[in-house]
Amino acid sequence: MLNIVTALGIEAKPIIKKFNLKNQNGIYQNNYLNLIITGQGKIKSAINTTLLLQKYPFRTLNIGIAGSSIHQINEGFYVHKITDTDSGLEYYPDRFENSQELYCVSKPGTYYPLVDMESSGFFEACYKFLSVEEIVLYKIVSDTPDIKPDTQEIPHLINSHIEIIENLLEKKDDFFEEINEYLNEASKKMPLTKTQYEDLKKIITFYKIKNLPFPTLPVLNKKEEVKEFLNSLTSSVS
Repeated sequence: MLNIVTALGIEAKPIIKKFNLKNQNGIYQNNYLNLIITGQGKIKSAINTTLLLQKYPFRTLNIGIAGSSIHQINEGFYVHKITDTDSGLEYYPDRFENSQELYCVSKPGTYYPLVDMESSGFFEACYKFLSVEEIVLYKIVSDTPDIKPDTQEIPHLINSHIEIIENLLEKKDDFFEEINEYLNEASKKMPLTKTQYEDLKKIITFYKIKNLPFPTLPVLNKKEEVKEFLNSLTSSVS
């Protein structure tokens, strides 16, 4: 399952057509894709991305147009770093080859090597539900200081890069598959709160990164026992 977030309807149109998505209460869906159109700007992006992820907390792609002071029209880039020019905050989504830093601004007409108006709001919303490895941004250059964006061309720009969605759908999430299976088993064997679930996820992700065997899951019934178990895991990796 993959979520897709676009700011504009004209960005979403070719995706909806390509994957035959149907509108279900504002979310366009098929059996393996969920797409939401957030509207322009950081606040709208954050609010509507949150609404999507509350229902469908899956890997999420933000795809859309961007301005650029140095790149050519129709060049496409993954994003490995977002800098919010208003707050100065920096964010680090999943890293791919051919990636660039993206600057997020609040007013149109401001140019950087790669710039949009939604990315920091999108990332902040995603990070409340997902790990960094599940947050993906892909931006296609639509305008420069000398060439204004052409709304009629935007669907064509998106359509010419639509294979990146297909590639993400085909990519097997082997890294997280074992982690998710472990977490599902843990949820059956002990009463985990949402916070404890997230804490356990972080701990097991560390085990996976370090190539350590996952700890055996005991059957626990009391909250105090769960807390003690998590504390012992935290101590073992600290």
